Amino acid sequence: MYERQICGAKMSDQERGQFVQKAKLDRIAYDAAQLLSLGEPTKAATLIGAGITSASKDQLEMWFRHYAIARFKVAGGAVEDFLNGVPAANVAL
Repeated sequence: MYERQICGAKMSDQERGQFVQKAKLDRIAYDAAQLLSLGEPTKAATLIGAGITSASKDQLEMWFRHYAIARFKVAGGAVEDFLNGVPAANVAL
């Protein structure tokens, strides 16, 4: 049986950089949601705070909400309380 070769998407350097940045943000959101579900809000806040920039804040928070609520079954109110307590970007905890 013939198996078609899988080729990577053709991307410019800028597109590849944006793709990698989104993948990193997605991983940060997943890891932070997992930490929150394990009762480690300080570690989760550190991780989220390090990943937030003005350009990525909305996307990171959206992915974090999704993972925390859908994957790790954290209550929605607890997620919102957590996000309201996360310091602004580049602020030490």
